[in-house]
Amino acid sequence: MHRSIILAKFGSYWLYQYLFAKKDRANIDDDELREFRLLAKNLQKATDKDIAPLLADGRLTEICNGDQA
Repeated sequence: MHRSIILAKFGSYWLYQYLFAKKDRANIDDDELREFRLLAKNLQKATDKDIAPLLADGRLTEICNGDQA
C-alpha cells in the first residue's frame, strides 16, 4: 500500500507531489504538510502556460491515464 500527496486538481488533471510506501513511513510531518500546503496554494494560480515549461524541462512528469495524453 502507498500514500500519495495530491497538491492540486486542474480540470480533469491531478498534481501528485509525493508518493511513499506505508511500510516505510506512517505519514508526513508537520513541516512537510506546511510546505505542501504552500506549494498547493501557489500552484492553484498556475495556468497551462505556467505548467508547460515545467513539463518540458522535466520538473514535472505527466502520467497519462490509458490512451489519453
